[in-house]
Amino acid sequence: MQSVSATTQKFVAQAMGTAVSWHIDCDDVELAQDAWQIALAEIERCEQLFSTFRPSSEVSRINKGELHLLDASQEVVEVLDACTWLEHLSGGVFRARRPDGSLDPAGFVKGWVVERAAQKLREAGLNNWYLGAGGDIQTCGPQNSGALWTVGVVDPHDDSRVRCTIDVPLDFAIATSGTSARGMHIWDGKTNALVSPVASFTVIGPQLMWADALATTGFVMGETGVKWVEEMFPGYVAFSLA
Repeated sequence: MQSVSATTQKFVAQAMGTAVSWHIDCDDVELAQDAWQIALAEIERCEQLFSTFRPSSEVSRINKGELHLLDASQEVVEVLDACTWLEHLSGGVFRARRPDGSLDPAGFVKGWVVERAAQKLREAGLNNWYLGAGGDIQTCGPQNSGALWTVGVVDPHDDSRVRCTIDVPLDFAIATSGTSARGMHIWDGKTNALVSPVASFTVIGPQLMWADALATTGFVMGETGVKWVEEMFPGYVAFSLA
């Protein structure tokens, strides 16, 4: 789906179980359309690797015992290695396994996938845009006016309301984990409990894959997660909403 207003174009598609949208200040409609299709193709390729809802994905095949982890693609191994590292760093709060022991790297991989799709847009020579998926947003350049992209963080208790707005620094990412869209859905890796002392947790930083994973981890940690993110990951800032 595409809508055009002046030089601003918006593209929307369903992927990864959510709406993926791209907002770009660009006069070249055909170039933008072509780049969008390339970005969507990258998202689809990554879903074929990581989706837990597709029986043919590599993660699903690993869970069914049809594929040994050591025989998985390099990207799957790299993502799971990063998840293991974050699990140790967070003291087990973050975990890429469900309580039943099956692999589910969704807490890391959504931001990783969107970051890869964003790279495809950059490789097309396009600037002045932001790409969003659920609560994850990657920016590239400012708006044509020179202003930063302004992102709203929804009220975790009422997703029809915006609780606050943030001017995202150039080429930075912002990720929010919370209950507004999907209810309580994030496990504490140490206790397997679906609990959090906060209603949402937002992280802003230079890489979306880490902003997303840290937002997931911080959501479980609660207010103490703000200090943990900012001390352990220089260049990233965080805040929570009750």
